[in-house]
Amino acid sequence: MSPDLDAAAAPQRAGAEETRRALWLCLAVAVAYLPLLRAGFVWDDASTLTGNPLIRAGSGLYRLWFTTEGADYWPVTSSSLWIEWRLWGLHALGYHLTNLALHVGNTLLIWAILQRLRVPGAYLAALLFAVHPLNVEAVAWIAQRKTLLATFFFLVSIACFLRSALGAPAGPAPPRRWYWLSLGAFTLGMLSKGSVAPLPLVLVGLIAWVRPRRRSDGWALAPFFLVGTVLVAVDVWFQQHGTAEVIRQANGLSRTLGAAAAVAFYLSKSILPVGLAFVYPLWVVRADHLLWWLPLGGVFALTWFLLRRVRSRGPRFAWGYFCLMLFPVMGFTDVYYMRYSLVADHYAYLAVVGVAAGAAAAWAGWQQQAAESDSQLPRAAAAAAVALLMAATWGQAATFRDARTLFAATLRQNPDCWMAHNYLGALLFPAGQRREAIDHLEAAVRLKPDYAEAHFNLGNALSLSEQSLGAVGEYEQALKLKPAYREARFNLANELAQNGQPAEAIAQYQRIERENPRAFGVENNLGNALAKIGRPQEAILHFEAALRIEPGSAPTRANLGNALAATGQVQAAIAQYEQALQLDPGLAKVHYYLSQALRSVGRTAEADAHLDAAMLLSPRR
Repeated sequence: MSPDLDAAAAPQRAGAEETRRALWLCLAVAVAYLPLLRAGFVWDDASTLTGNPLIRAGSGLYRLWFTTEGADYWPVTSSSLWIEWRLWGLHALGYHLTNLALHVGNTLLIWAILQRLRVPGAYLAALLFAVHPLNVEAVAWIAQRKTLLATFFFLVSIACFLRSALGAPAGPAPPRRWYWLSLGAFTLGMLSKGSVAPLPLVLVGLIAWVRPRRRSDGWALAPFFLVGTVLVAVDVWFQQHGTAEVIRQANGLSRTLGAAAAVAFYLSKSILPVGLAFVYPLWVVRADHLLWWLPLGGVFALTWFLLRRVRSRGPRFAWGYFCLMLFPVMGFTDVYYMRYSLVADHYAYLAVVGVAAGAAAAWAGWQQQAAESDSQLPRAAAAAAVALLMAATWGQAATFRDARTLFAATLRQNPDCWMAHNYLGALLFPAGQRREAIDHLEAAVRLKPDYAEAHFNLGNALSLSEQSLGAVGEYEQALKLKPAYREARFNLANELAQNGQPAEAIAQYQRIERENPRAFGVENNLGNALAKIGRPQEAILHFEAALRIEPGSAPTRANLGNALAATGQVQAAIAQYEQALQLDPGLAKVHYYLSQALRSVGRTAEADAHLDAAMLLSPRR
């Protein structure tokens, strides 16, 4: 082949090699995350997706963007779920495949960006990121679509920025559109999740990496800082809007010590990802304990060493990026999840890139030295590391099969996780494992006595186990901790009514009615309680209110019929019984009630027919 032909074929060969390597990245992700093909919904996938009225509503897309009804203002993420709800509904596989596709896209973008920055070992860095088990939580948990989507736009913004005049070395100025595409992608990322807010500072570092700084850089980066500041303020407002719950009380020193401990924690899990858990033990940071000062000292020591003793700028940039991307989740400000743990695997999704890039660059240096002696040890070490990470990712992904599997795995790593005990207990009871469920719920309230939801769930379990007095006590405890807990008050009222305390039940129902006057269950049950204590006229009003909410409730029509009969309105009672039987002909008791009412007005033949029907539907045993 002539030199000219060989030179012409070189780009084609390089392109084919790039394609092959990209396919290997995709295959590695597919194999490592294969257990997700059988994964379902877990924990707050319900509030985020399956039980979110804004996702289900036809008007939800508008309301997600232009109202304050959502828990957070991340409309890009919510819009993606709104669209997918119409494609997949309650089939979890579709959402998992989308998450996997986003993770693959993020991996390919990381590879492309590191290549453009000429970081040694860029491909290995992308591969380590792709199969790192610390990333499983962000990929396997459908509710973390926000993390994946925000990361995607974050990386797109960086890629566009590097192609703009700001991110390019000296040479012909690229089209201005790359700058605006970068700013637009950053805005979309912030509207997906606020954790990408440090991007403007990352861009400052990238400018320093590719070229000397210019005076004009500040003005060019100002829109990025403005977008980040405004949307962070919006995020903070949404997190504080409508809730007075204090996540934790900590002063500045405790938060600083906790932040340093978080950095050390994520660094250790990035290097040695063992003992991963969905919920880690909740730290109690104590400034008067030397132990909590050690991570802070370690962070300062490592920073000093990299700045003063390491000549290469690569490790300094990797460490700076790692710490910067963790800053939003270090605990200087609180998010709701920190009620359970101050650290979480999904918080490190973006930061892991820094560790992967640093490790890959070090490996590339080793590989270059080994090439002189024709040693294959670096390649073998890289292959072994990737294989081990893939195996760990497979195992971690398998824990997301369903909520029961996930919380059981959590308790194996964190036996005192009161949140996992609560949710596992609530899941086991309907499955018929009543004793085990009650044990978990009792553990939850023992570990966290002020956990209102656990008291409520324990009350439900005791009620269904016919331990009425215990159930009443748990519902009352839940209401002491959370007076506005309507579900606990409703179940307490039901338990009191069934326990022969109708007057006390009425007081509870009436309080709920004042707070929510259009609650069907409250109106119906309040009517029943009033009827039991001989106040049928008042009961009639509540049964009628219940039927205005749900006209098709046959049992409520029967209840209204009984109350009307008790006040001497027999013809009206007969009409209600007949309507109830039109809605559900199989109600034996209603046939019996109707037979008695008909007999009282002399319609004996019809009464006998309904009595026969009652006997047929409910024969003696």
